[in-house]
Amino acid sequence: MNLTIKPINLLLENSVQNSIGHEQYGLFAALNALAFLFIVLLDLGVNQFLTKKFAAETGYAPDAFSTYFSFKFVLAAIYPFFMVAVGYLIGYHTDEIILLFLISLSYSFYQLLMYIRAKFQASQRFTIDSLASVSDKTFLIIGTLILFTWGITLSNYIELRVVVMLLSLLVFVIPAIKLYTPESFSFQWNLRAWKDIVKQTYPFALITVLFSLHDKIDQVMIERMLGEHASGLYAGAYRWMDAFMMFLWIILPMFFARFAFFKNNPADLSKIISMSQIVSGIPMIFISCFVWFYGEQLFFLLGNSTPAEIAEMTSCLKILFGAVFIHAFFAAFGTLLSATGGEYFINKMLIGSIVINVVLNVILLPWLGISGAAVATVISNIFISGSYVYFILRHKHAALDYSITVKLLLLAAITLVSFYTAHHFELVWWLASTTTGILVLFFSLALNLHKSIHTF
Repeated sequence: MNLTIKPINLLLENSVQNSIGHEQYGLFAALNALAFLFIVLLDLGVNQFLTKKFAAETGYAPDAFSTYFSFKFVLAAIYPFFMVAVGYLIGYHTDEIILLFLISLSYSFYQLLMYIRAKFQASQRFTIDSLASVSDKTFLIIGTLILFTWGITLSNYIELRVVVMLLSLLVFVIPAIKLYTPESFSFQWNLRAWKDIVKQTYPFALITVLFSLHDKIDQVMIERMLGEHASGLYAGAYRWMDAFMMFLWIILPMFFARFAFFKNNPADLSKIISMSQIVSGIPMIFISCFVWFYGEQLFFLLGNSTPAEIAEMTSCLKILFGAVFIHAFFAAFGTLLSATGGEYFINKMLIGSIVINVVLNVILLPWLGISGAAVATVISNIFISGSYVYFILRHKHAALDYSITVKLLLLAAITLVSFYTAHHFELVWWLASTTTGILVLFFSLALNLHKSIHTF
């Protein structure tokens, strides 16, 4: 369902941008990124901490769940009003602040849904978690199609997103109450317990805020430094990176729960690491190579864009997918460290990566435009991914099967050569993708990568 619903939603989002224009969509992208920068105030690390703790320690009483739920509910109520203050201080006008409030409200509903999903993941209920992960996208697809018939605008699109997130939350509260008892969702005002939660979860909260800054600071800086039009163009390119990275954000949280569950069992943990590298690596390698040779094909729905705008987005996109290629090999290691005690190290490295990204943006944006932000993203991701490898090897944090990395590198070389050859002989994109896909499947089997999944 994820592989069906989310691509449809992605295509519709392209159509939304094409309908409302790059400037209006650029404003939405900047406001959305600004809200995401402060999303840590909605979570404070609770979701990730709850997944890790309850996966490793079964048998938690309903009152423990209730305490966490009450804390999350208060955070969700405060957050939209806090963002109004942020928007005012930054200098947004009244109409823009109203849109920022609505975007922030949708995030409040989203984080409550993520809390429920964290409980599903902790109790290893991955099927219902997957359904919850696509519910908002499904409702958004239906609502967006309706808006296209009525006449879509930036305002009614943002309003739709609020309604969609509230509906998704209400739908999955019902099975959650049945699975975990109504007492788990009762409200308790308990400041002392909430202080204890913050003490326990702040390492995860710091990871959340740092990842938010790492991922969204570019969009905000582009809008402030280059304007709404440039922000819209960058959003058009970044959307595709974000979309394909969504595959990892669907898969890796499941591995996060498994890493936490088996952290004291080295043999099983080693198998899960290998499996996570293969499952997350092969698709990301394939799509990265596709974008480098046929990336312009992804902008087919932006028919109202000029050739110069398409060319600028394509150039930016191809650079951004250098970061996706890096994540293909190393994203699983970051999830491993988060689940097994490496939070503090990740926080330190993320701070360094953010500093690198911001400094490079200041230097490169006036010089290279939106491609400068893409270059900064790739360099900062090289830094953070290298730090994961350094920590694991230096501290012997977990046993790694180096042959898996070597095989993935060989598979990447084969994929690159195949797409290069197809592009050189001017094969159409779908024939090049099909041919390369068959080669990737064949060599994956020939390299026995499937056996590492089978043994798990």
